[in-house]
Amino acid sequence: MVIGGIASQAPLKKMQAVVLKKIPIREYDELVICYTKDAGKQVYQVKSVLLPTSKQAGHLDILNLVDFSLVTPKSFASGQSKNSHPIITSAYCLEAFPRLKSSLSAMAAAFFLLECFDKLIFEGEPDSKLWNFLISKLHYYDTPLESTRTALVIADSRQELLKILGYDSSMPIEHLANSQFRSLQFARQVIK
Repeated sequence: MVIGGIASQAPLKKMQAVVLKKIPIREYDELVICYTKDAGKQVYQVKSVLLPTSKQAGHLDILNLVDFSLVTPKSFASGQSKNSHPIITSAYCLEAFPRLKSSLSAMAAAFFLLECFDKLIFEGEPDSKLWNFLISKLHYYDTPLESTRTALVIADSRQELLKILGYDSSMPIEHLANSQFRSLQFARQVIK
């Protein structure tokens, strides 16, 4: 099967995911890091998404719950290329969380959660508890969130996530990730 000039070995595969992070590669392509319902955290490639005419760009925004199809390049399926990733061929936004995206305090809490998923969760390990936690938190953040409660909401989310991951909830999250959380710096600015 050839799709958009990409030879594929397997038929299209449908996935549902939350977009955690995007990384530009080449001139118009991006790597999209997602937490998927069925495959856990995954990295996918999106071709030509940065072109002004791209129909997928708006659907694949960070924080969106999306439904998409994947094609696996032959080089990835055969293990010939370590830099190749499955390619998103079509994407449709199921939920954009508009109230969340219009509130700085909700965005601060959501960015912290996404950064936790990016830094603490290993690729390719699906977990229905993590999926349900992520979706329920995004729905919660999509309701009006008072900026005075942002620190408490972030702390509660952190404790709940650490418990799901099997860690002591009092453990500093930066120690687990072995890095600083830029989203916490953003949250501190929002809370001021």
